[in-house]
Amino acid sequence: MRRAAPTVLALLCALCVRAQIPGSHWYRSATGMLGTPAANADAREIQRMERYLYFGVPYCGGLAASQYALNQAVARNMTSYLATVGTTATDPQARIAAARLGSMFSSFPCAYPGKQLPVVMPPPPKPGDPPFTLVSPDLGKVPEAEQETAADLSVRYDTDVARSAAAWKNAETLRLSLVQKGMTLNAQTASAVFRLKPLFDDATSALKAHNWEEALSNLQAAEATTQKIEATVGH
Repeated sequence: MRRAAPTVLALLCALCVRAQIPGSHWYRSATGMLGTPAANADAREIQRMERYLYFGVPYCGGLAASQYALNQAVARNMTSYLATVGTTATDPQARIAAARLGSMFSSFPCAYPGKQLPVVMPPPPKPGDPPFTLVSPDLGKVPEAEQETAADLSVRYDTDVARSAAAWKNAETLRLSLVQKGMTLNAQTASAVFRLKPLFDDATSALKAHNWEEALSNLQAAEATTQKIEATVGH
């Protein structure tokens, strides 16, 4: 794939500033990502970009025709770039994330008026699933200055909750095995398992309220709690 030359990227960034595209955190991040070799694409940065697209949607209405055209040019470049990431990235998680993000760029309303990004809904719980939400919540309209923090915390939530869910399931498997033998989990592990739900519930509420400090505090507590569980039940 042919990537945009540095001078072209610089011109696009300059045009973005000149056009004063609102909600353009995704735009600046995208033009930066286009300068990274596809093979070296980072999964976490791609996941952050997903959040930036959602954060940009509330700003899509009422853009000038020139702004839509500029956005569309970047969206097309990103779609092509992400397709290459999907086949050449050394990180398998980056390839998976790139495929998902590529489909989002093709329906991004700031580039294609009238289209809509897919709504991410948490999967319905299955028997034996953890009792906490496994997907970071919709944050609504996030102020431009707060989007980087919001994206970091959303990605952190998804990373943390996946690890915590695995620990929770391992603890539940162990608990059921012990019950058959007339035994129980030790009190410390049982307490840690019980604590995960209120921590993620509080983190979800804080994210929705844009209370970033509280969200971070709850996620850090969830991480420490998960480590305690893993010390007993393994990863």
